[in-house]
Amino acid sequence: MLDATQRRLWQLFTAPEGVGALLREEGDPEGRTLDGWIASDAALGAVSRLEVYANAYFSRLAGVLADDFGALAAALGEAAMNDVLTAYLLHCPPRRPSIRHAGDRLAEFLSAHPAALPCRNRWPWCADLARLEQALADAFDAADAPPLAREALAALPPAEWPALRLRLAPCVRVLRLAWPVLPLREAYERDAPLPAPPSEPARNTLLVWRREEQVRWRSIEALEAELLEMTQAGECFETLCAAAAREVGNAAAPAHAAALLGLWVESGLLAT
Repeated sequence: MLDATQRRLWQLFTAPEGVGALLREEGDPEGRTLDGWIASDAALGAVSRLEVYANAYFSRLAGVLADDFGALAAALGEAAMNDVLTAYLLHCPPRRPSIRHAGDRLAEFLSAHPAALPCRNRWPWCADLARLEQALADAFDAADAPPLAREALAALPPAEWPALRLRLAPCVRVLRLAWPVLPLREAYERDAPLPAPPSEPARNTLLVWRREEQVRWRSIEALEAELLEMTQAGECFETLCAAAAREVGNAAAPAHAAALLGLWVESGLLAT
């Protein structure tokens, strides 16, 4: 009985046109089916009481999402962001209990959903900015892992290097973006006026990770992005060196791979 009641409340709270509209569609415009489990009085009937909670549900979620995607909200403006979030929540209601994950499909929604087409047409960079802000939040919340120490690699016998499989820390994210949206987020981080949004696409790749409880990011070249993604996929060090050789040549590949490996260790990108 409790489970059925909770499911019914969820259905009413998340009805796209509101509680009253859903009840009218069901042939119960007076809300008589609510009698016995929703209290009414002279001030508010059962339907009106549920409408209060339904409005609060959307308002609370929209407020959290506007904070989580702060640069996007600042770039679009309050009214447009509210329209975007309303459409998003109607089509992509939260699937997990924690409100932290309410926006986990916003970038996907902005990039592909028909309901977001007006937003894409006006702000074609919006999905990439949402993708960046989601990556920052995910990196901050990712699980901890003991960092790989330089001494551990130094102690590895030369014969074992080809088969070595490195492991990225859970917080590491590689973002391949079509629009240069990083300046928008960086201005937002500094609480500075946002620059003009990008007017033309420009492919760029960003590395996002967390170190010492601080989320960090930097632009990276295509080869480093490829090697990080190969590492994430479980490829061995020999395969990584072969990929580097295809780009920089056999002679330069060992030094290039070693330099990147040293940078990854120093930055805390690798875990034991």
